[in-house]
Amino acid sequence: MKTSAIKIIKSWLNLLSVNKFKIGVSKKTILLGLITLFVFFVIFYFVRPVTFNYDLHRQFVEKQINSNFKIEPKIKGDISYKFFPTPRLYFNEVELYFDDKKSNSIFLENFYILLSSSNLGNIKDFNYKKFVVSKQKIKFNPKNIKNFIKFFSLKKNKDLVFRDNEIFFINDQKETLSFKNFNLSQKFKKNKNEIISNSIFSKNKINIKFLGEKNKKKFFSLSIPKLDIFLDINFEPNSTIEYQSGELKFDLLKTILLINFNGNDSFSIKDSFVRNKFLNSKINGNIQFKNNFYFNLNFDINKVALRKLLYYYFAPSLNSQPIISSISKKINGKIKIFNKSSNSFLGKINNSTAIIIFENGDVKINDATANLPFGSKIDYQIEYSDIGGYQSIKFSFKFSSTDPAKFFRKFDIYDFSEKDISILANGFIDINNNKIKFKEIIKNNNERLGKKTLSDIEKSFNEVVINNTALDIFDFFKIKRFAKEITYSE
Repeated sequence: MKTSAIKIIKSWLNLLSVNKFKIGVSKKTILLGLITLFVFFVIFYFVRPVTFNYDLHRQFVEKQINSNFKIEPKIKGDISYKFFPTPRLYFNEVELYFDDKKSNSIFLENFYILLSSSNLGNIKDFNYKKFVVSKQKIKFNPKNIKNFIKFFSLKKNKDLVFRDNEIFFINDQKETLSFKNFNLSQKFKKNKNEIISNSIFSKNKINIKFLGEKNKKKFFSLSIPKLDIFLDINFEPNSTIEYQSGELKFDLLKTILLINFNGNDSFSIKDSFVRNKFLNSKINGNIQFKNNFYFNLNFDINKVALRKLLYYYFAPSLNSQPIISSISKKINGKIKIFNKSSNSFLGKINNSTAIIIFENGDVKINDATANLPFGSKIDYQIEYSDIGGYQSIKFSFKFSSTDPAKFFRKFDIYDFSEKDISILANGFIDINNNKIKFKEIIKNNNERLGKKTLSDIEKSFNEVVINNTALDIFDFFKIKRFAKEITYSE
């Protein structure tokens, strides 16, 4: 009896231990099994799109890209799916069209689109998040730039991103502008268009930002900090791709240019000005971009320190090049200048006028005239040219005075006896070698100076005035010394 009771108790204890073990094993197994099953389904969910037949749905994918990013692709290469580090579709050899006529396009070796982690079960359910172009060399034709601007103004459902690309602008003459490390992001948030971009051009970083919203003011800014260049444009709410109006502020080389504009390919300029420590002038006129960049402007100058302005921008400083060493061939246009009155070492200079013409790197000053003190006047023509690095100035001027005795006292010449005088001269200045050459000098309309006299005048001018730089023709004290030397050497 006792033995039977002991056996029954042991049997219960053994059964209880086994059940505890089974319960323990079951909980761990189930938990591990659930985790394994979850991981399997997650991996299967993210990996499964690799097996889809994207060629079969090529046209559908192209339509989805167009719908989400407002760009029409023609996918010539493969379409593939990658799930690491995040789900994305890769596209090879793609032509991207930016207008309905398909006349404006760029070619990409590849790009990818980030996908939402949800809805990966079917190609037609993919949720496109971001269009990404990375490490590509992209060629543009500048004449199509307006279409690209229009593309970036279109509202897009998803984000557009460029990362570390190289952009080439190549015109019909095969001239190239290259922008390296080009980055750009475009986002639409509650109808607000935000574009942020930066790139490297000629070793200088360029930063661009645009903020716009329909029927509200739009803001554009560009900066090149290394060159102290800053551009800000405030567009009026009525501005569109076809018509723009607003205010432009340009800070360049310590010069502030403020322009109020309206137009499209041709812009009307009014109530505008340019200011720096040497110049203060009102501006009006027009600027056109339709075929080539060209301007026709009027400068009503309130203040000008011409000599200081030219020395600051064009004269070389110690062991360095001038800020402006030549005139760009891209600058073409005409500026009409009027200055009612300005001070000088000679006294008041009144009603100065000139027409400055910029043409493929050359500069002409035509119909220039200024009324000097003591009944004196000067009319002149100047032509600056740069041919293969050889810089020269052709000049022609006529000086006349009805009271030369008083006028020349400013040059410390006190024994001038003639009641009136006129001097006509023309020639050229070799800027590279700081040399002047007079073709002729005619006094009082009939007295032509001989070769020996011209040679002596040239020698004195080269030694006294422009021995350092051709800009010293604006140095009054050197001109004064030259005038005294040639007057009392006769």
